[in-house]
Amino acid sequence: MRELAAASLLLLALVVGALAPIVWDEQPRSDALASTPPSASPSWRGKDGGTGFVVCGSSDTWTRPTLAEENAHLAAVPKFSSIRADDSYSAAWTPFHTSASLYDGSGLSARDDLIALTGLWSNPDIAATTASCTSSEPQIWLIGHAPTTYFAGDPQMASLRVVPAPGYRLVVLTGVIRRELMVASGTKLGVFQMPANAITPTPTPAPKRTAMLPGARSPAPSVPTASTFPMTDRPLELVLPAACRILTQMRHSDGFGAVWTVQCGSATANLSVAVAAMRQGWSHMQGPPIGVGMQTYEKGTLSMQLAYRLDGPAYSDPFVLVQYSRPFAAGGASPASPMAYLRVPTGFDLPAGCAWGNAPAGFTDDGAYRLPFTCAGIQPDQIQAAFTRALQSQGWRIDNGGFGFLSYAKDDLRLTAAFANGKAEPSETPWVVEALCCFQP
Repeated sequence: MRELAAASLLLLALVVGALAPIVWDEQPRSDALASTPPSASPSWRGKDGGTGFVVCGSSDTWTRPTLAEENAHLAAVPKFSSIRADDSYSAAWTPFHTSASLYDGSGLSARDDLIALTGLWSNPDIAATTASCTSSEPQIWLIGHAPTTYFAGDPQMASLRVVPAPGYRLVVLTGVIRRELMVASGTKLGVFQMPANAITPTPTPAPKRTAMLPGARSPAPSVPTASTFPMTDRPLELVLPAACRILTQMRHSDGFGAVWTVQCGSATANLSVAVAAMRQGWSHMQGPPIGVGMQTYEKGTLSMQLAYRLDGPAYSDPFVLVQYSRPFAAGGASPASPMAYLRVPTGFDLPAGCAWGNAPAGFTDDGAYRLPFTCAGIQPDQIQAAFTRALQSQGWRIDNGGFGFLSYAKDDLRLTAAFANGKAEPSETPWVVEALCCFQP
């Protein structure tokens, strides 16, 4: 009997052990476990056909919810109940008002936040779509646009060119990833810092070694002894727009280049020469963008520089075009910027009681002036509203925005105004950057 009892207990233990996984699997899992991302996300590299990107999910019929619907949705989510999409100082402003957002693939929580803040929650298929787009590469979520080309020739910044299109597109970046990415259509939609672990390493080439015989000396670099730039009264490899007139022309004393002074009739026409050059195969080299200082271009064995006046009449004044038959050490080609920055406010007046400062408040990374102003009698937190009303009354419209800043557009003018200080508080001395647009090939 003792042996029989022991055998019965052993059998019971085996049965319980076999049933345990079934019983435990029926219990609800915790939210933390349910939202944990997979340990290794799939890669989409090799699936892009050489374009540098893959559209992994899209809808041509979805439309963004209204501002009231977005605010109602945020209010219903405890995590976002204290922010609103109509407050430009709120974290909800930028994702809802911009057309491009970065999802770095860091986890489901970040993905769900972006869905809520962009308005994509209103698409009933978005959960399944984003799940099917899981990737180890970073993604750009486009709303109202579709990607066309990806360019990573600049060692620091890649660019994704897009065009207007209905609905949304989730884009996986499968090409070379640079430190920054610029998304641009007719205007710049956003510049994003790429995740450090996604940036493509830049290999350092090994130094070349030259075999030398004992006692031999390095040969002196060859120096051309005769002029190599042909005699011509027109720039080489460049057809100027029909309205342009050459005012003066001179040849370099060494015979390796020539200089022309050119006038095309207006600021816009003068700046369009840079666009014409890029359309004719000239590469814009690293350095200042159009209209800031002197820009360098390269085509074959020729180098070219365009220099616009920065004071007084500025871009409307005749500009200088220089060509050389020798290359410049100007680094690699850079993406063409669509903006030509202005040094003097153009096309609008400040609100009543506001006045411009006497000196720039600083410069942007690519050399544009930050033009400051103050508004006597207007509280700092009211300047943005007063400024926007004043511009809208003069025909401007809001084009984009983010935390503490707004972008405006009027014809071929673009204006960005920053209303927050370094402490993320309303500033007493906001500033603007203004540009002519859109100069691109």
